[in-house]
Amino acid sequence: MDFVAEKGHYIGWAEGSSAVDKLVLATVNAPFKRDISAAILHQCIARAELADWRVHVTTFFTDVSPQLVFGFAALHGISKSELAKAYVLIKTKTGEYNPDLESELVPLATSAR
Repeated sequence: MDFVAEKGHYIGWAEGSSAVDKLVLATVNAPFKRDISAAILHQCIARAELADWRVHVTTFFTDVSPQLVFGFAALHGISKSELAKAYVLIKTKTGEYNPDLESELVPLATSAR
């Protein structure tokens, strides 16, 4: 079993989606006073609406590993085209980008228009 450190704790992949959520949220929430939940992050990405969570969603796309970005999306029923739309929105609004996600997400976003 693979174990991953998360804010001083060890969690195993056997815990399923909650392990992915914990890892994603630990990264996304670390630099900020206000925490986003997995449910709100899911809504922001699936609807490509940032509301008051722009910095958190930006951090999701720029600081979370691509493996966890795609894992979070899969576990929450977010399609790759929805993920791509949200990524392009963040890139357009903030100028922030993730070269590791570019090759897979940007072509999906442009073909979905």
